[in-house]
Amino acid sequence: MQYIKIRKARHRKQINMRAIITGATGFIGQWLVKELYRIGFDITVIAHNLKNVPDIWKENIDVVKCDIAHYQDLQKHHFRYTNFDFFFHLAWAGTSGTERADFNLQLKNSYAACEAVNLAKRLSCRRFINAGSIMEYEAMTYVPQDGTEPSAGYMYSISKLTADFMAKTLAVWENIDYINIIISNIYGAGEKSARFLNQLLRKLISNQKIPLTTGEQLYDFIYVTDAVRGIILAAQKGKNCSSYYIGNQAPQPLKQFILQAKEVLKSDSELAFGEVTFKGAKLTYKEFDTNKLYDLGFKTEISFQKGIQMTAEWIKKEGFSDGL
Repeated sequence: MQYIKIRKARHRKQINMRAIITGATGFIGQWLVKELYRIGFDITVIAHNLKNVPDIWKENIDVVKCDIAHYQDLQKHHFRYTNFDFFFHLAWAGTSGTERADFNLQLKNSYAACEAVNLAKRLSCRRFINAGSIMEYEAMTYVPQDGTEPSAGYMYSISKLTADFMAKTLAVWENIDYINIIISNIYGAGEKSARFLNQLLRKLISNQKIPLTTGEQLYDFIYVTDAVRGIILAAQKGKNCSSYYIGNQAPQPLKQFILQAKEVLKSDSELAFGEVTFKGAKLTYKEFDTNKLYDLGFKTEISFQKGIQMTAEWIKKEGFSDGL
């Protein structure tokens, strides 16, 4: 059996909205759950590993155990309610490291996104929020060009693009509002992945030499608490069948962020700019509208410098400062 309802939370009074979240036990997902609960949502999470479910959720959140490959098996009777307002689909296997190159795994993710839309239909969800990625735009920019030689890691990017296109088409067919949130570089306390900034901070803290590209490519970083507020705003107020970039309005060259992080952490790391050859798409950020979320009233609260300090404090406290 791939799924089982394990518990129902105590009923909360004065519930405003109901939301389902996949990938809720991940870095972004846990912060999203926290913020949705704070503002009064009734939350159901679908988790594949109960060991990753925080104890604090036990009395407050409904949890359904289900692997990402078996959403099609979930039916109405596995849930307390049969109608929801929002379905946040964050679950994705193989988001970093060598698993990004596993085409079998990445194709299963695209399939799962479509099955998540079908599940949303069965549960009468009004809106489906897909966790898209800036990597979709890198794939569209780079892979189709003559002469390019995509690395195997583009399997992840292409699958993200596939999931977005197919889930959107299916949502329209099922008469469900569809929002694609474009996730760029979300960072903050609680992240343990092998993504770039997370690795960088750990190496800066331990004063390691860091091989880097020239750092000329444009980048953007947003602290996780700001990011989840943006995700919720896009879900609530975003226009149907639209994408919303979760980040800042103006990107900067990556080198500037790296130098700022070193300064904030007072690190003695040697920054070896140019030792690594950059291969891939260089986005101009004109590929999407970075102002759309701000037009809905969004504002960030955490500066990059403050976010780096907060993240570094968490890393040191948790004892993960010796690299990955």
